[in-house]
Amino acid sequence: MKLSGQDRATSSSFLTQSVDGKVLACTAALFAVLPFLVLYIDHSVKAFILSAQSDWGLMAASAISSLGYGLTNAAMAAVLLVYGLKTGKPREAVAGKLGLLAVIVGSLAAQIFKHLFCRSRPLTEKSGQFFVEFPCLGKGAGFISFPSGHSVTAFTMAYVCSRVYPRYALLFYGLAGLVALSRIYLVKHFPSDVVAGAAVGILAGWIVCRVAAFSLVHGHT
Repeated sequence: MKLSGQDRATSSSFLTQSVDGKVLACTAALFAVLPFLVLYIDHSVKAFILSAQSDWGLMAASAISSLGYGLTNAAMAAVLLVYGLKTGKPREAVAGKLGLLAVIVGSLAAQIFKHLFCRSRPLTEKSGQFFVEFPCLGKGAGFISFPSGHSVTAFTMAYVCSRVYPRYALLFYGLAGLVALSRIYLVKHFPSDVVAGAAVGILAGWIVCRVAAFSLVHGHT
């Protein structure tokens, strides 16, 4: 994607703002609470959700959950990229390009971790246990609960969009949070799965934006 000097300056202005400290502190805090969630929270929340589910709640959660599919986020990023290029709007073009790259990075990272930790999903045998059927490659979706892939891609896009459109950061992270909660409500994941997914997603978005900012500053596109 070719950008003029003015467009490059516009794009770099919202990518080169230093947020490293906040991102690293946030992800470190998310990772730090994981042992507590695994040991004391996950199964209690699972039991509560199973007792509180309703038909309308499941329908709503399923609809919200669809926003976290990797293909859904990739498609949204692709549309934004094409729109930005066709209309000559560098902000939208950069948001789409970085969003697409970040979704790919986040999705690959999620799959690596899923098959590394081999955690059983909440409603499967040996629920919540790690390293079940290790190595779990090819053993089925029931053994790849950690981290939540939907949460990874939702928070990846939330991070990228919040960097490009900081005014709407709360909206983006709020939507990502709803996706994460929907995975818990559907009993597809434990709270620790979605928290880990949020951390991985934010890191994936941060890495892609850092690389993009470096390229923009040094005159590459």
